[in-house]
Amino acid sequence: MTTKSKQALLQEITEILKKNPERMYSREEILNLLSKMKSDDEIDGLLAELEVASSLKESKSEVYATCRGGTVYYKWNR
Repeated sequence: MTTKSKQALLQEITEILKKNPERMYSREEILNLLSKMKSDDEIDGLLAELEVASSLKESKSEVYATCRGGTVYYKWNR
């Protein structure tokens, strides 16, 4: 995935999360919402990067990720 397409995909993910910042979206929901834009593997890779960035203590990530019952959820963190 090129840097430009990665940035575009990240922008799409943040727009989804910003629409309803109080709501937590599961990984599967985001995959379904973006399935027409990119392959699941590309989206899943970027979501994994966001999850790791969110878990770092010194990170000031705009995305909050948490795992509940084996499902990863994402939420806007601002």
